Amino acid sequence: MEVELTNSRIRFSREEFVPLWTALRERIVAHFESIGKIIDPFGKRDFWVVDEDIGVALVQVEIMTLDLLDPPVIYALRDLLQEYPGFAITVSVVPPDGAKWPGMGISLFQGEIIDGLKRSFLPPPYRNLHYLGSRPE
Repeated sequence: MEVELTNSRIRFSREEFVPLWTALRERIVAHFESIGKIIDPFGKRDFWVVDEDIGVALVQVEIMTLDLLDPPVIYALRDLLQEYPGFAITVSVVPPDGAKWPGMGISLFQGEIIDGLKRSFLPPPYRNLHYLGSRPE
């Protein structure tokens, strides 16, 4: 069985893919925890890394704490992909309770940032975020 990969022609068997996907997911969690962020599926959390592999070389991140959009955090995630050719990371912004925000986020590929943030909906400190070398969605 071949696994579909994002932005790549690389093919892995399922046996090769699962350990790579799992390792990348664990490294993302470790990165956020290393900067003091909390992941608690049943309580307070700053982020969530989807733990279901859907057969695509993609790790999905949901952030509830907007400081995780800070450029050094995003650059570190992008840089993780250097060790995982063909994989991608999506970072989706989860609006605060009661806020009516459109879907928005950032897509990361090896060496690439695609910026899909809708800044007019973000609080003022986050409206001027800029990612060097990024391109719009």
